[in-house]
Amino acid sequence: MKGIIVLSLLLCLAACGPKSIPYSDSTGAPEPSDVAKSHYNWGMEAAQNGDLAQAIIELKLAIQNEPRWAMPYFSLGVVYGNQGELDRAIPAWERATQLDTDFAKAHYNLAVAYSVKKQKTLSVASLREAARLDKAALSAAKAEPGFDNIRDMPEYQELVQ
Repeated sequence: MKGIIVLSLLLCLAACGPKSIPYSDSTGAPEPSDVAKSHYNWGMEAAQNGDLAQAIIELKLAIQNEPRWAMPYFSLGVVYGNQGELDRAIPAWERATQLDTDFAKAHYNLAVAYSVKKQKTLSVASLREAARLDKAALSAAKAEPGFDNIRDMPEYQELVQ
């Protein structure tokens, strides 16, 4: 099961790579500083090269330099998730959703992580929020093995129908 979650999160990391510097237009936060952007880019490059320890260092430095920027928190959560460290990934994704309440991918990743941790009510609530923000989340949820722990819940069934 852990391998499946790691694979799912790895795919998200690859999809959320350093193509551009995504910062939140919806929060009113200013564009991140050049220092924070550099650390973020180095962190993403390290993650893509498989150096997750260096990725964590760089993403934490990006956060230190720009604590109101949601993307490094999200990416840090993905790196922790890829290490199987959901107890560290969850707070990072929670912070990303606090900074940017419209961050659908962070809500979705929280939903998967909560499901794996058998925090079913939190999982459904996060999935509901992800689906509200991005209808594609429901399609992804139907195929996501991480949701096996909540598939039998009426709230999940209602959501994906």
